[in-house]
Amino acid sequence: MTSLSRKTKIKNEVNGTLFTAAPVIGIIIFTFIPLIMAVMMSFMKMDSMNFENASFFDFSELFTNYKKVFTDPYFWKAFKNNAILFLELPISIIISVVIAELLSKKVRFTKAFKVLLFIPYVCSVTATTFMWNWLLDGNYGLVNKILGIDIQWFANEKYFVWAILIMGLWSTSGYRILLFTAAITNVNNSLKEAAKIDGASPIKVFFNVTIPSITPTIFYVLVMGMIGIFQEFTRIQVINNTGNKCMTVVFYIYNAAFAGTPDMGVACAASMILAILIFILTKLNFTFSKKWVNYDV
Repeated sequence: MTSLSRKTKIKNEVNGTLFTAAPVIGIIIFTFIPLIMAVMMSFMKMDSMNFENASFFDFSELFTNYKKVFTDPYFWKAFKNNAILFLELPISIIISVVIAELLSKKVRFTKAFKVLLFIPYVCSVTATTFMWNWLLDGNYGLVNKILGIDIQWFANEKYFVWAILIMGLWSTSGYRILLFTAAITNVNNSLKEAAKIDGASPIKVFFNVTIPSITPTIFYVLVMGMIGIFQEFTRIQVINNTGNKCMTVVFYIYNAAFAGTPDMGVACAASMILAILIFILTKLNFTFSKKWVNYDV
């Protein structure tokens, strides 16, 4: 009996190891190895994906690719556009929290509204981009007609980034509304009732009870939204495949790697700069979250 139990235990351990090994191997192959290669390639002279003619720079010129990125005006233009797109995040969070608060009330058709609001998030980015390309068309777009304005959203580089911001705001708010609705639903009702008994108005209950209680969800949306904005690429490429009207950091990396005269070394260097920047901002978010995120409510 002891021998059988030992065999069963060994079999279970082997099976468990095999099951857990699959995702670990996948992470190693598709995450860690490409990451290590990208770091190495950022210090190499590479005109293409071909490693035959690739070579490391001399030690004195090891950071040549990084210097090229930092001295390239297109990189700073891309960084500026990403900074503008960051405005979408606080606007989206505010709108999503307010709508989520309204949807948390016991009103008719709440489930229908949730479904309608979530549809943009699950739709194809390419399809919705074509839709907005029509809505924001400078000549016959519905947005210009309804608002009575004459703005060339996609023809004018000045307005292109704002059009992308509007599209991002529309497509991501639904998902965030559902997250905040779930968070608000789970707020301790006894805290709200106690505040009302003390004479707090609904507005005060919202700001002093509801908001502090959902700060962990706000923090999650803030971190993931920040990373998502840095990865903005698809919507821009669908409308402007060269990215010259709204260059972002990811589009800069794409152009460096595949457009014109490819330079994989510069592309990898820009990728490392982006990764380090995201890491620093995420670390700062986690550091400052200790001062405003409340996990005890």
